[in-house]
Amino acid sequence: MTGHIYIYGEVGKQVTLDTVLKEITPKATAYVVHIHSNGGDVFEGYAIYNALKNTGKNITVHIEGVCASIATLIAAAGSKIVMNTKSQFMIHNPRISSMGGDAKDLRNVAGQLDKIKSQLIESWVGRTSLTIQQLSDMYDHETWLNPEEAKEMGFVDEIQEVLKAAASADLTKYYNMENSAILAKIDNIGKMISKFFAPKNVTETLSDGRVVTLPDGDDWTGQPATLEDGSVLEDGTHTLAGGKTIVVEGGVITQVSELEPMDENKEEEKPEDMELKEKLAMAEARIKELESAIEATNEAKTQAEAKARKFENKLNTDLKAVQEELAKIKNATAGDPTPPKKQTQPVNNDGAPVLDPMQAWFKQKFIDARNTD
Repeated sequence: MTGHIYIYGEVGKQVTLDTVLKEITPKATAYVVHIHSNGGDVFEGYAIYNALKNTGKNITVHIEGVCASIATLIAAAGSKIVMNTKSQFMIHNPRISSMGGDAKDLRNVAGQLDKIKSQLIESWVGRTSLTIQQLSDMYDHETWLNPEEAKEMGFVDEIQEVLKAAASADLTKYYNMENSAILAKIDNIGKMISKFFAPKNVTETLSDGRVVTLPDGDDWTGQPATLEDGSVLEDGTHTLAGGKTIVVEGGVITQVSELEPMDENKEEEKPEDMELKEKLAMAEARIKELESAIEATNEAKTQAEAKARKFENKLNTDLKAVQEELAKIKNATAGDPTPPKKQTQPVNNDGAPVLDPMQAWFKQKFIDARNTD
């Protein structure tokens, strides 16, 4: 039995150690981990990574959309990492959302971030073709990789156009998104689709006698083709015993020959069934439209957070400049610090002080007159 674990949403909020542990079962002999996450809480990501490794089971990771930040560490728990052609892989330095405290606190935080970065780099050393310094530079510059780049460097092992393990998507895994009312409708529609169009398989015999399992229906294009023992049918053109031919690439049917003549005794499809199929087709289209709208909302949110961080950095820089200017003003001395010169009184040739007219009159009227008396 293969178990499935879904990392859909933000780590630490929608995806936690508890949600992952609920999807781990002793009955599973192997696991497929589906990832579509922008990352999140570093230490919650550590716990999820350890929980996956501690299962001791073979783990295949399927990157089905975005695998970024701490979600890349969770991906590293897989013995094999498969990436969808329409997906992205991103690594960057760990960061904190807010900063506070004195200089000692900030130095401690910086040291902790450096340790986390080293642990993240260690998870890829030896697995990739990159050196520690090359990995460090990629983390420093927030590196985004497409599937081809990620495979070339060794972050992923395989690229697939269609991920067979995710053929029946569980829409309830999107409960983590913000608009729960819309998602509840999506879930209900998904259940209706599953109820009326539950995939059924049929077996066909190849011209060489092997039995191949194919999806029931007229259109097999884009569907997986497996042999009776569960192995993937090899690539190439294969002829069925009934004369129909199929072309297989990467385990997926890419081309089918002309359909066999319809059985005249086959019951015609009822009008009400056709109407139901049309409604469900419209529902599927609506699901895709809503998912696109949600992705656009998440992208706008990411851009807004980036602008907020940029504004915060500018505010901190401006505040520092103002504090430095205030310190200069505080330490400055107002006015001329030179002490005033001492006033001296002029003297005559005989050394007697020169009196101004008022002093002379007072001396004549009172001092000299008193001395005469």
